[in-house]
Amino acid sequence: MPTKLLCLLLVAFTITSCGNKKEENASSENVAKSKTDSTKITNQVVGVGRVIPEQQIIQVAAEASGILKTIYKNENETVQAGEIIADVSNQIENAELEAARSKITTQNEQTSVANAAVEEYKARLNLLEINIKRLKSLYEKGAETKQAVDNAESEYKTLLATINRAKTQTNSTQSQMAELNANINLAKARLAQKNIKSPVAGKILEWKIRPGEGIMGQQIIAQIAPAGNRIVECEIDEALADKVMIDQAATVRYIGRPETIATGKVYFISDYLRKKSLFSEQSGEAEDRRVRVVKVMLLNADNILLNAKVETVIATKN
Repeated sequence: MPTKLLCLLLVAFTITSCGNKKEENASSENVAKSKTDSTKITNQVVGVGRVIPEQQIIQVAAEASGILKTIYKNENETVQAGEIIADVSNQIENAELEAARSKITTQNEQTSVANAAVEEYKARLNLLEINIKRLKSLYEKGAETKQAVDNAESEYKTLLATINRAKTQTNSTQSQMAELNANINLAKARLAQKNIKSPVAGKILEWKIRPGEGIMGQQIIAQIAPAGNRIVECEIDEALADKVMIDQAATVRYIGRPETIATGKVYFISDYLRKKSLFSEQSGEAEDRRVRVVKVMLLNADNILLNAKVETVIATKN
């Protein structure tokens, strides 16, 4: 065999051997990577959820029906617990309160007159007692007639009966006063219902009604996010539900995006499985599929929008 041909065959063999080794190395690397990826997958659980306040979003309802008159706090503004955030038309309730106050003023005047009359009668009664004693003394000395004594005693009894009637009227007036005070308290309570107050400290998220629009009692008119921590409430499929434990670390990302937007820890796990909720929006899912509710306390979520739909990746143990 010519020397030149032998050299060409040796070169071709060397190239082929190197190519086979590279393919074997690449195959080994792919297998190792696949094993690593598989380990990562088994070491985490992914659930879909929403970012919400720890104390949940508060639905604010109107206590009384009417026309929304004024909004004092706009969307995105902070409020304190018990602060008036809006009010409803209250002309009728104001009129009722003024009428109740007017009645109690009149009743107070009548009570004062009745009490003054009783005091006057008592003073006259004391004078009659003194006069009766004087007449009896004179009668015993023969200086006064029996008729004069009898007339004085009769006047005393008449005045005493008048005092008793006046006292009865005063007691009746006091009872009416208690009723009028109750009416005032009722009118104040009805008027207070026209003031819509924030039940918690937090931020106004949304007004569902505008000034000038009519509302019904117990109608939801606003949403408030309570001040405090933000969490993710997510759902874990029942097949992986037993892998989640309290204090496991979690990362949060927007659905379809790889970057982490917040981190946190699992702090609540429901004790039962329930049907998939609104977190699941895929059509064609099995209706009998169950999920476990998991809550993750977020550590750095101030910039995440409330109600944002997210994926929660929970790091589980091997």
